[in-house]
Amino acid sequence: MASADNNNQGAIRSLLLASPPGQFDIILEDLRSLLPKTTTSLEAGIIASYRLEWEAATGRSTIAAHGNDGNNNDYNEEANNNCIASISKVMDIYLASNFSSPGVRAAYTVSTSVVDDGNKSTTNKSTTLTITTYAERIELNNHQAGSWTGQYRICPTTGSLHGDISVRAHTFENGGNVQLTSNISLNTTISQTCSLTDESETHSSWGSAVTRQIKSWEEMEVVNKLDILYESMGSVYLKRLRRVMPVTRTKMEWNVLAHRVAQTLKEGHDKDKFVH
Repeated sequence: MASADNNNQGAIRSLLLASPPGQFDIILEDLRSLLPKTTTSLEAGIIASYRLEWEAATGRSTIAAHGNDGNNNDYNEEANNNCIASISKVMDIYLASNFSSPGVRAAYTVSTSVVDDGNKSTTNKSTTLTITTYAERIELNNHQAGSWTGQYRICPTTGSLHGDISVRAHTFENGGNVQLTSNISLNTTISQTCSLTDESETHSSWGSAVTRQIKSWEEMEVVNKLDILYESMGSVYLKRLRRVMPVTRTKMEWNVLAHRVAQTLKEGHDKDKFVH
């Protein structure tokens, strides 16, 4: 029994961590309906740990940590950091202008970490800022959901900037289930730098330069490439999944609207009236 329960726990964890955006609880309810109520892997404490792990892995913890309001007010002693203040000011504007569509929930956080090269000298230590953005649109009534996660690490004193962007999309209808996951890593160097301790500087131009680079990455390296992917989906990617010529020797007409009309007519056809 213990071995079987351990196997269940591993499977349950894998399924929950693979949940599409906004559907952790839906997957959980399906598992509860399939498994015995006595399954220890579905206990509240275990599920709570899986939820935290899922939110951290997908980036949704960015929203959860700030009460779903999207504001990053958790600076504490870092609030007086000039570089964080500069980034936060422009990030407020950036989120408001780029993730404000109806139904979209977005948030960001800014944190610091000290990187040591291994030497005892304090001059070899550098501070890195990590900017994490997260946005989601969950429209399960329209059979779709998606999320966007960006994590950008910059060294203010050198301008070195590294970004990791993850996009997840899920659509489902009439038994179909399609998920897209895209991960992109990018690197560059910002010409401007920022002092962590010099209170005489406003650093507004530095924060704007970092945000401009983030916006450029997201538009050129993610959105534009996804547009190209979607445009070629039918002629390139889906074509590889179907026969070039079906058994009827007639090319398939991939017209979604036409097929929906045909399906509607088929569902509305009363075959019983022809039965005598």
